[in-house]
Amino acid sequence: MSDYSKLLEDALKQDGQIGADFIGKIFSRVNSVLSYQPVVGVFGKTGAGKSSLCNAVFGKDVCEISDIAGCTRKPQEVILDIGGKGIKLLDVPGVGESNERDKEYAELYRSILPELDLVLWVIKGDDRAFSSDETFFNNLVKPYLDKGRPVIIALNQVDKIEPFREWDESAQKPGAKQAENIEQKRMSVAKIFDLPYSCVIPVSANEKYGLVQLVEKIIEILPADKKAIVLDSVKAENRSENSKAEAKDGLISELFNIVTDIIPVAPLAKAAVKLVTKVFSKIFSWW
Repeated sequence: MSDYSKLLEDALKQDGQIGADFIGKIFSRVNSVLSYQPVVGVFGKTGAGKSSLCNAVFGKDVCEISDIAGCTRKPQEVILDIGGKGIKLLDVPGVGESNERDKEYAELYRSILPELDLVLWVIKGDDRAFSSDETFFNNLVKPYLDKGRPVIIALNQVDKIEPFREWDESAQKPGAKQAENIEQKRMSVAKIFDLPYSCVIPVSANEKYGLVQLVEKIIEILPADKKAIVLDSVKAENRSENSKAEAKDGLISELFNIVTDIIPVAPLAKAAVKLVTKVFSKIFSWW
């Protein structure tokens, strides 16, 4: 989206119908929307594969990966540059290491959660014990969920769910019985964490499984003005036509609200909306 500023300014000026004062106000408001830096917090128990999942979704080594338990001791702030300020990805220390560290991380979580636009909680698919995840989620995350904060659980490493030998490596998908067990685990997790079934997404970072569906859900539940910014940071192969349409519609809706709020005269507002929509249709064609 790096060229949106010039495209938008040129289109508004060339139209000739819209006064300079209106152009300035529209440009300022639109620029504030597109330069906003969404903050995504990635939470979960140590070993759930948080960093690996982030790397798979965003298509670059945005987070450090290590096989050593507890390698992430503090939030890793990763700025994904997408022309404006990008998005900030917080890879947060995992729970379940020890009682001492969990107390330390609880305070950290409390300080981070109010700043987040999205909570992505990662759970290991073949894990049978969710007590530490459940405790932290209910005590710390649930209050923000109740206030309308978007939350998604990524059920990661589902290729390891039994019978794991059924996993079709060539097709990168589960076998029939394994798929059935994955769905049962998905329903169980949704019930344990009191979330809608649709907000628990089965994925495998290593097998690149379910990443498109995860991105679709992220874009779906984000506020309209943040959808396009986040999607633009996602690896191209993880952007479906549905997520592109959702992001585009969300941004166009936000732009419509901006223009009609600034320009009180209906004909001028209509002309401005048409121009702004045309400009951003070009931007979305770059995807």
